[in-house]
Amino acid sequence: MLSKHNTRYVELSTDVHDEADWVIGQLRQFDIPYTITSFAVEPTTKLLAIGTSNGAVYIHGGPAVDVKLLTPGSVGVKFLGFASLSQKILCIDDNNVMHVWDLTTFGDPEYLISARFDQVTAFTTSPSLCHVFVGLQTGEVKTYDLACLRKSHYTAPNMWKLYQQSMRVGGMPSLVPQSSSQLCVDQQLHPRDLNQIFVAYSGGVILSNLACHRCPCQTERSTIRAYEMTLPPGAPGGFGYGMDDILTHRQPEVTSMSIHPSGHLFAVGHADGCIAFWAVDDDTKPLLVRTLDNENVDQVDNSRLEKELEKNQEGKGTVCIREPIFKLAWSGYSNSSDPRGGETTLTILGGLDSKHGGSITVLLFPAFQPPDPPTTDGEQDPKLLHPFFREEMVKSLTPQNAYIYEGKGEIQDFLLCPREHLHFGGNYDPYAIICLQATPENGRVVEAYRFPPPGWIYPKARPPKVEPSTDQSESPDQTSLDPQMDEEDSEDEGEELDLPFQLVHGSASLESGQLLTVDVSAYDDLVDINSSVVREGLHLEGGQAYNDQSRGEEIRLTKFSPRRIFITCDNRWRLKFFDFSAQLLANVPPEPLKHHFPNPLLGLSVDLGSYTAMTSLLEDRPSVLCFSFAPEALELAIALTDGRVVVFLPSTTKHRPPAEEYQEIIMLNPSAVSSSVFSPRFVVQGDAAVQTCALSDTGFLAISYRDGKVVVVDMRGPRILSKIAARSKHKRVSSLGNRFSSEPDVATALTWSITPTDQDAKLRVRLLVSRAAGSVEIYALLLNGNPAVWTIAEDSVTTKGVSDPLPGGSFVLDSKTGNPRGASRGLFAAAVRLAGGDDAIVPSLFVTVGSRGARVYSNVDGERLGRAEWSSKYGTAVVAQVVERMASKALVVITDAQIGLAYTLPSLEHITDFKMPLVETSVLTVDRSGDFVAFSDSNQGGVVDQLVYGTFFDTRRTRFHPEINFAMKSSSVSQPQPVSIGPASLLGTWLHFNQTYSGRQIDDLLGGPNRPVIVKQAVTGASGPSVAETASSAATSIAASAAAAQATIYSKLTAAMNERGQLLGDLEERFNSLETGSRNMVAQAKRLAAQQTAKSWFGF
Repeated sequence: MLSKHNTRYVELSTDVHDEADWVIGQLRQFDIPYTITSFAVEPTTKLLAIGTSNGAVYIHGGPAVDVKLLTPGSVGVKFLGFASLSQKILCIDDNNVMHVWDLTTFGDPEYLISARFDQVTAFTTSPSLCHVFVGLQTGEVKTYDLACLRKSHYTAPNMWKLYQQSMRVGGMPSLVPQSSSQLCVDQQLHPRDLNQIFVAYSGGVILSNLACHRCPCQTERSTIRAYEMTLPPGAPGGFGYGMDDILTHRQPEVTSMSIHPSGHLFAVGHADGCIAFWAVDDDTKPLLVRTLDNENVDQVDNSRLEKELEKNQEGKGTVCIREPIFKLAWSGYSNSSDPRGGETTLTILGGLDSKHGGSITVLLFPAFQPPDPPTTDGEQDPKLLHPFFREEMVKSLTPQNAYIYEGKGEIQDFLLCPREHLHFGGNYDPYAIICLQATPENGRVVEAYRFPPPGWIYPKARPPKVEPSTDQSESPDQTSLDPQMDEEDSEDEGEELDLPFQLVHGSASLESGQLLTVDVSAYDDLVDINSSVVREGLHLEGGQAYNDQSRGEEIRLTKFSPRRIFITCDNRWRLKFFDFSAQLLANVPPEPLKHHFPNPLLGLSVDLGSYTAMTSLLEDRPSVLCFSFAPEALELAIALTDGRVVVFLPSTTKHRPPAEEYQEIIMLNPSAVSSSVFSPRFVVQGDAAVQTCALSDTGFLAISYRDGKVVVVDMRGPRILSKIAARSKHKRVSSLGNRFSSEPDVATALTWSITPTDQDAKLRVRLLVSRAAGSVEIYALLLNGNPAVWTIAEDSVTTKGVSDPLPGGSFVLDSKTGNPRGASRGLFAAAVRLAGGDDAIVPSLFVTVGSRGARVYSNVDGERLGRAEWSSKYGTAVVAQVVERMASKALVVITDAQIGLAYTLPSLEHITDFKMPLVETSVLTVDRSGDFVAFSDSNQGGVVDQLVYGTFFDTRRTRFHPEINFAMKSSSVSQPQPVSIGPASLLGTWLHFNQTYSGRQIDDLLGGPNRPVIVKQAVTGASGPSVAETASSAATSIAASAAAAQATIYSKLTAAMNERGQLLGDLEERFNSLETGSRNMVAQAKRLAAQQTAKSWFGF
């Protein structure tokens, strides 16, 4: 058929006509962790690690620093942590095996070793030590040496069991029955004394001295203090007065603990939801026991007890079932010059009742800065806590404020992100809190919020104010999606922070997305307007990413790739924009990469839920059906399942009231404060559900409804240009008799174009309405009147199309170049320029794809130039796109059987078919360059847990797998030293009488006398250092190694000499004893000889 049109239509698929031209390849795979079990942060280098139930560990850092690690056998991750001093990352899996990776190796972290433990219940790392503390279910605490990669001989026994035994031996048995299993709940090093460790058991807390565990005979002496909370009979505790055992002694199990930054107080969480505050120097009784609602729940109120007991006897008693205190984190801040610190916050997970559970509570405490105690006549024992200081401690535990982080789901864990301080358990001066939340699909995801709560500690940082341009004639009675959602009302809401690409959707699940190829000018506008909005995310800057220099040619060619934008939509009405351009990876060697891939354009994000949460307009909570984005006009239309379409414009666009009022259009007030460049301007509401919608870059919106109607909107008003009536698809006889019922012919595809037709050779803005029955209606838009306004021509043209056309499956192309002829601004200018004649107008090709076939027509309503059909074995078409390679064009159709079909243009000759990389794909989006993104469903409720970025033309393409150099830097913050409980004296600031062990001393102590010599090798980065730098680095490393070896050898020689001296001393003592004995024997022999001589002389 194409032969008779050769003089008019050229072959557009010259360079993609062969099957060998199509190379299907996967460029990058993005996992979306949906079953997160643990997380850790490294504040100095600023890295974030995420562990999952399938054994994957994801490390996120600076630009393009995204690494995936796997545990052997893909066993789930239970604990995860960074070892900053030894520059390693380690985890403990569900089989209680610890895995260690080295972060100093160039490229992916090197897997070093694994070590098996008994049932692990607690796990602690320290930035000052090379050792890891592993708490076991048996109550023991094991240690592992990360520098030597071996288990250390140091083991702390079950000190709580030893404490109970010593109490029984001393005649002080426990008041409550003791559990046979006292497992280790948590262990934390003293924040200001590395030689002391708090070990929390289910029965209580032990403060132990590490140095005393060197000898087994000193085990009991190692216990400095034991803290045990027992509720007396009648005390309500956390469960209140309704429990049957209210009149007995009770000992709620310990579940968590955290230490005050000063090191003088600590908090212990219990299973009944109460929190006991202790002074480190006083283990006789807690300072305060409270729940989140009441204080002093460990004390007996006789009058209240009698009333509650009467209610219990009458059957009217109530039991307050609270959550256990799952986790505690006591944080200090760098806003005080006092060495004891300023205001503190206690972050609490748990402790709420069943109605309000699953949230995080934060309490703000005043500064603990007591003055010197008053002088008394009597002498105060220095080993006991002064009553004055105890009273001051209780005062410092009165909350000044409280805040609740509710999250989008049940919060099951949290992690505080310090600004740069490694110590104090990673809780010091946090700027963000990451919450691990449950999802309705039984998944576990993370979301991040600003911390501390708004207005606490530091002044609240507010987002920049975007003032929309408004006319003085603005209508005062406009409706807002959220009329109460202004700046003042949002002050008390926790600000959500942006996360890396794989985590950015948080508790929401991905539903759809679009990969778009945009012109350079439109791309530059998008990037520029995105930079005008300041959004804060997690401070992840660790590591450097480098391209593989062996693929330099592919990297060089990336600058010729088109610019791409990727838009995602999730089930929380949020649309997020990302830069998917290959130019992000085109760095100049040997410089590291400067951008993430994909690079978030989160200033363009739209959170429709923030406007609909408190409005009656969308109270039925509809979901997003589809969306359409005009990149040149920067306009966005979001269609909802309830029949409404919300239109967003840039916040800087002038806001004018409509000249006419329409029942279908609801005007909205633009947001005065926004974290997005977009602002909702109006809503188009219909009588039926929306089928699809389409925006043009020339300012027009078309909406198709499932009742067959089509509404055309001029965005300049906005105003309704036309309401295209529904048409009947066919008629059928009703089963009840001779009555006829009609089914509407729904418009399933809407296409905006500036194109001529066979009946009208002028370039005009046209709307092509493709209906399910196979017809295509052509509507021309005309500019008439004075002042000129846009109208739709009364006479429309109906032509043939294809049955069941796909949404987004119709294309209008230039017949000579194959370039798209959409309703762009460039084509609109060309249409105005060529309005005077018809000779210079190039004909168009209209390509339309349905579920079972495709057609190509000349000038939309002209002759058919190509036809393609595929059999049922290939499935039904779901996605279609006209792709380009080396100026050649081809049609690609993807079916629900994950099969791709390629056809030439315009004749639609079959080129090849291929299997898509993924077997199970729910959504697939393809851009004009032949790149695609496939959404892969997980096995849990159809949730998207993987995105695959691929291409149909995998020839000399960048693989997007840079090499990583983490280059972890050491912390500039030294180990905090002990501070006095009272004001620091002048003498105390100069003379430190209470010096503690250093980290190296504790490592040597834990490692034992036979700890091997640690030799640290130098690591060469990818930046290509010079020979001199390499030699200097090597010399420095050798010198350091030699010095370390010399120091170690010297210490060993010294120890050997001391031991030799001691042995010689022992020998000397023995020789002296032998000499004395010998002398005594000689003297005795002489006496005996003299006696015998005397006897013989006198004749005896």
